[in-house]
Amino acid sequence: MAIAASLLLLQAGCATNSADGGGSGSRAVLYDSIEALASDSTAIVVGAVVDQRADGDTTISTLDVLSAPSSPQLGANAPEAEPVSVGDTVDVRQDPSSRPLLKTGKEYMLWVTPTMLQGDAASQFFITGSNAGLYLVDGDIARRAVTDSGDDLPDTITIAGRPSP
Repeated sequence: MAIAASLLLLQAGCATNSADGGGSGSRAVLYDSIEALASDSTAIVVGAVVDQRADGDTTISTLDVLSAPSSPQLGANAPEAEPVSVGDTVDVRQDPSSRPLLKTGKEYMLWVTPTMLQGDAASQFFITGSNAGLYLVDGDIARRAVTDSGDDLPDTITIAGRPSP
């Protein structure tokens, strides 16, 4: 059964900035809102990491999609992509500069965009903004994984419409 999910944003304080980007590597875009992050993303997924594998120095995490919240801005500045739905499985690529790495058994809320790579990687995703679109789920709350990335995003987000355990 598909679950309609929406996001209620709650700011729990401003993100701190660091001159070196918090070890996240160099990025061309720093995000100042969830709306801007959604504009550069083709999907928002809430899911549990069920598998991980290496592809050279890249880590590929497989997530079972538990929820696929929508946003009016979703995909406004992103390439066209197949929609992601509840029950889908998605592969997320993280290169060595993308920290922290996703962990098997953990649940995340991710803003993602297609890799635009060739071959098997063409159906995989990158986390938008390297780690800007990476939140760790704790019940009905998603917490930013990296608060010193230079992005001005909410530290927590309430995930509305989640199914009861």
